[in-house]
Amino acid sequence: MFGKLFIKECRQTLGSLVYWFIVLVLIFNFTSQIGDLKIMPEPKKGQGDYGYKKSKDKDVIMRTTLGKLLEEYSRKNYTTYPIGFYKNVILDKGKDEKIGEIIEEATGISGRAEVDRAVSDWYDAQQNGNRTLVKVNNMEVEPREGLTYKRFEELMEEADGILGGGSDYGEDCRGQNAMVPMTYEDAMEEYRELTQKDRLTGGYARLFSDYMVIFLGILPVFLAVTRCLRDKRAGMQDLIYTRNCSSASIIASRYLAMIVMLVIPVLVISVIPLSKCLKYAEAAGISTDVFAYVKYTIGWILPTIMIVSAVGMVFTELTDTALAVLVQGVWWFVSVFGGAGDIGGGVYGWNLVPRHNTELNWSVYHENFFQLASNRILYVLAAVILTLMTVLIYSQKRKGRYRMAWNGIGRLKK
Repeated sequence: MFGKLFIKECRQTLGSLVYWFIVLVLIFNFTSQIGDLKIMPEPKKGQGDYGYKKSKDKDVIMRTTLGKLLEEYSRKNYTTYPIGFYKNVILDKGKDEKIGEIIEEATGISGRAEVDRAVSDWYDAQQNGNRTLVKVNNMEVEPREGLTYKRFEELMEEADGILGGGSDYGEDCRGQNAMVPMTYEDAMEEYRELTQKDRLTGGYARLFSDYMVIFLGILPVFLAVTRCLRDKRAGMQDLIYTRNCSSASIIASRYLAMIVMLVIPVLVISVIPLSKCLKYAEAAGISTDVFAYVKYTIGWILPTIMIVSAVGMVFTELTDTALAVLVQGVWWFVSVFGGAGDIGGGVYGWNLVPRHNTELNWSVYHENFFQLASNRILYVLAAVILTLMTVLIYSQKRKGRYRMAWNGIGRLKK
């Protein structure tokens, strides 16, 4: 019986316009973001530019972060991303003076006139070629003698608070300021990690998962809501409630069908970047993991699909409305834009949409693998619990003990 229900649900999903809309969005996302995938070539000695890397040197972090603060203080406006969106901050006199006090304690440079002079002198030196830095606007300032890194962090947290959060001075973003040029040896180490430890396909499968999981953090809820409301719109609820199929079989088959039908297009799309990786690897003599995209789809993307679909089902069965779209929309927005500070990997936390927006950084991924695995397992367990709750609600409705509808003002009635 379960098998027949599952096949029927898959067919109904295939006949859903919402489902094909989701597939088209995934295809568009892939083609617009990584459709023209270029495999990283082996670095050549003497080529000059090997890119940049984040420095973990505390002195570099202090100099670059303080340079950024002086520059923004000098031009009297600051760039922040409080919830992932750009915001230009202009401080009032009181807050501006507090930033000036932070600069004085951290660098010994006192007053706006001195700050303006320091910034001007630095740019003059930059233009005259007296100093080699990563970027023309990546100013560096020596910290005040005796300033400890702990006190530096406290001052930067204070500055971030004054600016309203999301600035380059917060804990998650300070390391982004310390970008230094890579040497040939650095570039070769990254290439060896990608081709040997990641076996090429692993790194690009992570990048693929990073892009796919963004939209799959919201799209499945539309399919779940549509499917759960379809019987109600067609007037089929009473008929379904009287059938002999168990509530567990009906909900489980419906849920599993949605999951499978959402995973299939992801796997089909992944064949394109996989083929490019295999073609490059064959020419370069690199050993690859043919199943890398399957592994990352199951381990990285599937938990997000599961929890989003489960949220859609439980809220729809509970309220007989599309409330789940609003709930999931808020969660997705906070997850995507609230975690936009560092998308290069390593800061996975408990985010619904874990990011690793590069095929590199294998060591960062490896060091934080337990954190990511815990994240994914948590969402799988949460999805199972929500699905069981959906079964319970559905079962009570079939027995006539818990049939609820949500009216226009949000009042529940039996």
